[in-house]
Amino acid sequence: MDFFACGRRGRRALIASPSVFTQGHQLLGISGLALLRAGARRSFEGVDARVAEIASVIDSLDQEPFASRRDLPESSVGDGYAGWAESYDQPGNDLIELEEPVVRPLLSALPDGVVLDAACGTGRHAGWLAVAGRAVIGVDGSEAMLAAARARLDSSVDLRHGDLTALPVDDGSCAGAVCALALSHVADLGPAVRELGRVLRPGGRLIVSNPHPFATGVLGWRAVFTDADGQRRMIPEYPHLHGAYIAAFAAAGLVVRRCIEPGLSADAARRRAKGIHEDAYVEALTGIPALIVWEAERV
Repeated sequence: MDFFACGRRGRRALIASPSVFTQGHQLLGISGLALLRAGARRSFEGVDARVAEIASVIDSLDQEPFASRRDLPESSVGDGYAGWAESYDQPGNDLIELEEPVVRPLLSALPDGVVLDAACGTGRHAGWLAVAGRAVIGVDGSEAMLAAARARLDSSVDLRHGDLTALPVDDGSCAGAVCALALSHVADLGPAVRELGRVLRPGGRLIVSNPHPFATGVLGWRAVFTDADGQRRMIPEYPHLHGAYIAAFAAAGLVVRRCIEPGLSADAARRRAKGIHEDAYVEALTGIPALIVWEAERV
């Protein structure tokens, strides 16, 4: 196959709009990752088909669905979650589906006492903890998310407005804390982790879940929502590496007890393809760590 004889129109589209990132560009990256993983596994049977697929996509970059833009407009964390609050609990979030079976057993094993759900959102973990009989404080910086949590949760859950870097919770007052899918929105882990450590008593446990740095830093995953005007938007996320977490925990007086990195299933990888070149997504993403979960103890 003469690769460079293919896709002149598509290559012209690629060169003409260098500041645009489209569904086609995303698929080229996914197909390239599938090729790399085939090489790493020394599984070469589908390599020619994958190269032909790449050539076909390049030839179609100026056509739908490949021309659809993925470089969505950004919203701040506050504005984003305010706009997302009404639809946040709708099913279909594969990170939440992957996270809860890992995080819930860790929450079950927290020491007796008050548990803080920091950046509680609509209260999915706070509500689960309350049903399990725990005393729960939920803190979030979005009044819209807190309103959804109040409508959803029993009045026994103590909901408070506050920022991750200035939690309205007393020093050493909690036996456990959970911060789920939120720390990826802060550029510097240090201040937020310091606050989470501050509210824990000695022996208290912190459970943190976040999109994996490979997912945010390489695959470009972002929190995406549809605003009131029907516009899809994204909330910025930062790919914190393992060393950054460990340094932040240590500075906050926390010792890491566990790190869990669940990978995407083949079915979840296929769903991310949204019906376009599913085989490439399955080969590229199956088993890739999509989530990172930490358990740390206050010493």
